Amino acid sequence: MVALLLAIALQALFALVESRSADPLMPFRLFRNRSLTVGMTITFLFMGTFGVLPYFLTVLLQTVHDFSALQTGLAFLIPSLAIAFGTQLGERLTTRSGTRSTLLIGFAGGVIGTAGLAFGFDAGTSYAALVPGLIVSGVGQGIIWTAMWIAASTGTAAEEQGVANGIASTTLNLGNAIGLAVFTVVADLGIEGKSAETLRVAIADGGFLVVLLSAGVMVIGFLITLALRPVVAR
Repeated sequence: MVALLLAIALQALFALVESRSADPLMPFRLFRNRSLTVGMTITFLFMGTFGVLPYFLTVLLQTVHDFSALQTGLAFLIPSLAIAFGTQLGERLTTRSGTRSTLLIGFAGGVIGTAGLAFGFDAGTSYAALVPGLIVSGVGQGIIWTAMWIAASTGTAAEEQGVANGIASTTLNLGNAIGLAVFTVVADLGIEGKSAETLRVAIADGGFLVVLLSAGVMVIGFLITLALRPVVAR
């Protein structure tokens, strides 16, 4: 609580200094750019959902399915390849269809894939049950990753592109910290007092709930994307 109150106080001080500065580090007028505000919101939601999934997937594989560290690392090869493919696809889609359409496609794939991934979070299933969701969600994640940075920088003057990117990057990291903190609490709600097999089941059930909630937050990201103007990147 002390850290939280101190953070709020320092944030207020930062806003006061910036509002009175002749050459502010973060000009508040930039937030009048809808593309930047939507873009930074998307980066926050992106890292608060897609960004926290690897943690819970690792817990599932190592704690519930007894994977070694090496096996877990190898298990991440499939989603990594899917994400890499998605980033390249996102570049082509953005050029052809525009940033908004690309983000909508990415979020749609992310929601479907993540919802499917949730059903692989079961103590009695194998890694194979996770693969379809990992692939579809990974491709959606890669598509969004490419397009959300384009959205954040669109409509900002060339000399202020670095500031816009810095704002979006900051909200990205905030989304990861806050998303992981909140979802960890949710995942741990049912594990108190359990051990052995019942603990394994409770951990898997907690992960199932978190992944399903993540898919729900992605729907919010889809809806927020609708606020972008349908401009095709050239």
